[in-house]
Amino acid sequence: MSDRTNQQTEDESRAGSGPERDDGFRLLVETIPQLVWRARADGDWVWSSRQWQDFTGQSDGASRHGGWLATVHPDDRARTEAAWAGAEAEGRLRIEHRLLQAATGGYRWFETRALPARDADGRVREWFGTATDIHDLKTLQEQQAHLLAELQHRVRNTLATVRAIARRSAETSDSVEDYAMHLDGRLNAVSRVQSAIIRNPLGDLSLSLLVADELFAYHAHEGTDFTMTGPPVQIPARAAERLALALHELATNAVKFGALAQGDGAITIAWTLEERGTGRALVLDWTESGLTLGGPESRRYGFGMDVLERMLPHDLRAEVVVAFRGDGLTCRIVMPLCGAAQAAAARPHA
Repeated sequence: MSDRTNQQTEDESRAGSGPERDDGFRLLVETIPQLVWRARADGDWVWSSRQWQDFTGQSDGASRHGGWLATVHPDDRARTEAAWAGAEAEGRLRIEHRLLQAATGGYRWFETRALPARDADGRVREWFGTATDIHDLKTLQEQQAHLLAELQHRVRNTLATVRAIARRSAETSDSVEDYAMHLDGRLNAVSRVQSAIIRNPLGDLSLSLLVADELFAYHAHEGTDFTMTGPPVQIPARAAERLALALHELATNAVKFGALAQGDGAITIAWTLEERGTGRALVLDWTESGLTLGGPESRRYGFGMDVLERMLPHDLRAEVVVAFRGDGLTCRIVMPLCGAAQAAAARPHA
C-alpha cells in the first residue's frame, strides 16, 4: 500500500474510533451552534461535524486533510495557513476568517479556535477545534467604527460652521442685542438639523421636513403662510446642515422684511429633480409674493446673502440666484445631489 493509502486508512481508523462515535459526545456536538472538527498533529483534518457539513455543503470526506481550506475565502487562506503553522508553538489555534455558506453562495465571518491533545511526552497527538459564526458581530463593529469616524468628522465640521456663523454674525450685526438674537436663531437652525441626524445617523434627511422645520419655527402655517410642492427628496446629512442654514436665512428675512412680515404675503417653495451633465440636481425655488418691498434695508448684503451666495456655492457646488422683485423676493438654488455630501465634507466653511 502507498503512504497516502496507509495515511487514509489510519485517518479512517482514528475517525472511526474517536469520541464522535460515542452517543453522548455526538449529541453534545449536535446541540451546539459551532462547527466542530478534529485534526491530526500536522493540521490535516480527520473528521468534521454535521454542522460543518450543513453550513459549507462539504461532506466529511471532502473536508479531510486540507480539503476544508476550499471553503475558506481566497483572501483569507494565506493567513489561515500561517496560523496553523504557528499553532503548535503557541499551544493553540485562533484565527478569524470567512467561510463559504452553501445555502447562499456567500461568505460569513467565523472565529476558529482549536486546542491540542497531547501524549504523555507532551507531543501534540491531535487537535480539537470549533468555528463560531461572528459575522453579525463583525458587521456591528464595522458600523460602530463608521459611526465613530462620522461623528468625529461631523463634530469638526459643525464646529467650523458655528465658528463661521459667530464671526459673520458679529460682522453684520448693529448691536450686541442684534448679534445675540441672530446668533441664537442660526444656532437653533443648526441644532434642528443635528437632532434629525442623531435620530438617523446613517440616513439622509427629508427636504420637505427641512423646509417645514424652519418655517414652523416662526409659527408659519402651511396652506396660509406658505405652500410646499415637490417630489420626495433626501438630502445627504453633510449637505443638509448648509441647506438648512440657507433656508433659515430665507425664513428670517421673510419674517423681518418679507412675506411673513406683511399680512397679505405668502411664500411658495417648489422643487424638482433634474438630470444634468454632472448627474441629478435639486432645483429649489423660494418665491415670496403679495407684498411691497420698500426700503434698502431689505436689500442689504448681510449674513443671509453671504450664506446663499458664498457658502452654498463653496460648500455644496450650488448655483444660487437671488432677485428682489417689486412684490417680493425670489431665490433659486440648484444643488447637485450626487457629490453634495463629498463636497460638504471636503470643504468645511471657514
